[in-house]
Amino acid sequence: MMSDGLLSRVARGVYALRPGGWPQLAWTAVLLAGPRAVIGGKAAAYLNELVPEPPAVIDCFVGAGGRRSHAGPWHFIRADRPGRGEPPRTTLIQTILDASRDMNDDEIASMLARAGRRVRQAEILSRLGEIERHPRRQALCEILGDVSQGAQSALEVRYARDVERPHGLPMMVRQRNPTGRARIDGLYESYGLIVEVDGRRYHSGLAASGDAARDNAHLLSGFVTMRFTWREVAGDPCRVAREVGAALNSRGWQGTVRGCRRCRVGLGGGFAVKVDHKPST
Repeated sequence: MMSDGLLSRVARGVYALRPGGWPQLAWTAVLLAGPRAVIGGKAAAYLNELVPEPPAVIDCFVGAGGRRSHAGPWHFIRADRPGRGEPPRTTLIQTILDASRDMNDDEIASMLARAGRRVRQAEILSRLGEIERHPRRQALCEILGDVSQGAQSALEVRYARDVERPHGLPMMVRQRNPTGRARIDGLYESYGLIVEVDGRRYHSGLAASGDAARDNAHLLSGFVTMRFTWREVAGDPCRVAREVGAALNSRGWQGTVRGCRRCRVGLGGGFAVKVDHKPST
């Protein structure tokens, strides 16, 4: 049948009627690895809808005594993992723990936000506690805390981690609907200040018009909106903190913006900013 062009070789001993892209490669890993095969790592994260793009290399657990040969985009691991689904992949919690080992903070935050309410923070922390060594343990614990407080994207986690906490800003409440029209990223309730953070792909066209209409509706209800892009929050969180602090001061906050280790040398390592405006009426 191969000579007739009906079958194409995917790997040694595995043939297909037609090219099937990445899903075909994932199934090939399972067929090559044998009956105890379970897709893991970032490949399982993709299958579990925790990451948006499939990885170039597919991790596959083959069991403690399994074989791990074959050239191709596969990484066979001699270890056991319980599997579920088709193709079999690690559970959500196990996937998070395995995939996060090779992720940066933003990737972990995005993955945890995508997991949402499908997993419980306490279960992840419990399983993490059973692992003797995990290279991203601290990041996982910190980001889990931010996600549990309502952060739903990597940029919202960055705002909490790099803008709010190190600069002594009050903690805003997240994912609220102050006027009954639309949910917002965060609100400093006592001061009527809304903060929206927009990711790398900033809104355009109709989406931008919707943002403006929502901001106008909030303004009519007494709320002021500040918007920050990925470049601002990720690139200069100290400036963002100063601007938010100034806005909060102008609306009655009596606190000061602390300096952090990332603050620019020109402002001094221990600067404090307070804009002495009267609360707006």
